[in-house]
Amino acid sequence: MLAMLQDGSFSVGDKLPGERRLAELFETSRNTVREALCHLESMGYLEIRQKSGCYLKSMEGRLNWEMLRARKSTAAFRQIVNTLALVAPGLVRSQTSKLSARDITGLEKATVNIGRAIVNSDLPTIGNRYIAFYLVLAEIASNDYLILLLKELAAASTNLETVGGGLSEVQVDSLFAFHVELFNALKKGEADTAEQLAGECMKALHRLVLPED
Repeated sequence: MLAMLQDGSFSVGDKLPGERRLAELFETSRNTVREALCHLESMGYLEIRQKSGCYLKSMEGRLNWEMLRARKSTAAFRQIVNTLALVAPGLVRSQTSKLSARDITGLEKATVNIGRAIVNSDLPTIGNRYIAFYLVLAEIASNDYLILLLKELAAASTNLETVGGGLSEVQVDSLFAFHVELFNALKKGEADTAEQLAGECMKALHRLVLPED
C-alpha cells in the first residue's frame, strides 16, 4: 500500500479509496486494510478523519534517522554538510581551551584521515571524515546529544553516492590547508582563530565538494 501512495497516483490532501475498495485492490480483508491504514497513519503518511475517510498527509511520512540514512542524493549530502556547519564553529570554540595532549593526538589522527580522503578525491568519504573530526570534539565535550547527532550524520554519509568528478589539485590544496590551519589553532589553544577557521572549513567543503546548482 505504501508503494501505491508513493507512485504518484495520489497527491498530498487526496482522499484514498474506502476500505472495501482497497481490500478488493489488494485482494485481502477489510481488517487487514484497516490495520495497514492505522500503521501508515502512525508513520505520518495518512490522516484518518472520523466519518470522512483517509487522506494522504505526506509522501515521505514522519522523518526518522532510518529514513535519512537511506538517502543517497546530492541534496542529502548538502544537508549533512549544512548541519555540520551549524555545529562546528561553536563546538570548536567551546573545546579549544580544554584539549589535553591525548585529545590533540586524536584530532591529529582524524586530520590525517581527512587528508587521505581528500587526496583520493573520495567525496562522500571526505564528508564522513570531517564528521569524524567533530565527533572527537563532541566526545571530548561529553555531550551525548551532539555525539548521537554526529554519529547519525556519519552513518547517513556512508550511503551517499559519489558526487561530481573529483577535486582539482588546487581544490585539494585549498581544502586541506584550511583544515590544517584549524588543527594548529586548536593545538595552540587559539579559540577565536579556531572558531573562524571552522567556519571557513565548512564553507570550503560546501563550495568545493557540493557546489550550488
